[in-house]
Amino acid sequence: MTTPLTLWGKYVQFDRAGESALLDPVTLNSAYLTPEEAAELTTAMPGRTATLDALSTLGFTPDPHRADPRDVLRDRLEELGLDPTPVRISGLRIVLTDRCNMCCSYCFVDTNTGKPDMTETELAEGLAYLFESNAGQDEVSIQWFGGEPTIRFDLMQYGDELADALAEKHSVKRVRRTVVTNGARLTGKAIEHFARYGYGVGISVDGPPDINAANRRLLGGQPADGRIQKNVRRLLDTEGIHVGCNLTPTSANIGRLAETVTWIIDHLGLKFIYANTPIPTQGHWPVKGHELAEELYEARMTALSRGAMMFSVLDRAFQALDRRRPMLFDHIQADRTLNAALLPGSRISLCDINFEEPAFLRSVDEIRVDPRLLEGIAKRVAPIKECGTCPALAICGGPSRNEQLLIGGDRPDDEMCAFYTSTVEIAVWDNTGMQ
Repeated sequence: MTTPLTLWGKYVQFDRAGESALLDPVTLNSAYLTPEEAAELTTAMPGRTATLDALSTLGFTPDPHRADPRDVLRDRLEELGLDPTPVRISGLRIVLTDRCNMCCSYCFVDTNTGKPDMTETELAEGLAYLFESNAGQDEVSIQWFGGEPTIRFDLMQYGDELADALAEKHSVKRVRRTVVTNGARLTGKAIEHFARYGYGVGISVDGPPDINAANRRLLGGQPADGRIQKNVRRLLDTEGIHVGCNLTPTSANIGRLAETVTWIIDHLGLKFIYANTPIPTQGHWPVKGHELAEELYEARMTALSRGAMMFSVLDRAFQALDRRRPMLFDHIQADRTLNAALLPGSRISLCDINFEEPAFLRSVDEIRVDPRLLEGIAKRVAPIKECGTCPALAICGGPSRNEQLLIGGDRPDDEMCAFYTSTVEIAVWDNTGMQ
């Protein structure tokens, strides 16, 4: 990909084989120019032309912006009623234990530390808060997490039974249940339970055995791929369970993501794949952003060609351009509610993937008494001047609070910037639309 040009000081111009695609990084309007039209923009004398007239009808005018584009975006967010502060917690990622039967080199959770598991009392307190906060709502979500959550299957059973009772008490219409598991120790009893409650089961698999075993092995050092594949087939054969794959880009599968996705679809039989976003656990992104964007796109097209769906942060750009609506606040849901993490000790982390950062940690009682504490996860939009000239201004808008804390500053990682600018260019030129 080439460095995009700037048109009239405010639009991004992507050139490819003589054609051009224009993007307004604030409104997310886009337009496409033939080689002749693109040439006319660079050679035409001041005045009205057919191309300028056509662009004007699409919202592209040569009048320069007088304000910082970041301020223009913030004004647009206010007009649209988009706010980074959550209104309430509507979902909990419930971290039952940090015990795990596998040791994955890239895991963002410190596992097998010897810390106490969650107790029934703590689980009941967290669920009571969740349903009280969402009384009369259509849905709450519960995701069982660890470590390996099935190690405390007894707590999952207890929690699911209690959740149904609380839903009836507080007139919550639906409880959406998911579990993230490595799939290596699923019992028949657990699978029956998942079916009874209509679970979504996310199996963490990074690819074929040679790829998966590079970073994911049992505590004894041996791979578990045969066991995992057998359990995936058992899940797929059980009515009432929705099974998908959580795919983490790693040093083992980067360069082979399309091949990996093909194997997951054709061999495992999984038709829903979610590719995780790199987490700068060592203070920086562990992958090259430009390469990751291109590989995710190739893998996405591979999945579509096989009748499957693959979602990643790339789809954030597709959705934003499709709706002409900024997609900046990945820390909250579209209805401005928050998925938080319930931790042992009756603690809540406002970030559902960061369980250690003190800035995110509050007790259940603290949040119940003062819901304004949810502001602690709110994102600051476009925190540095360079964000104002970025094609991804209304799609990335700078690092999240979690990313800022992990990096140790408000300046985004260079590879994060490369990833988002590349995803925007891919989405602008792509015509496959929404999945």
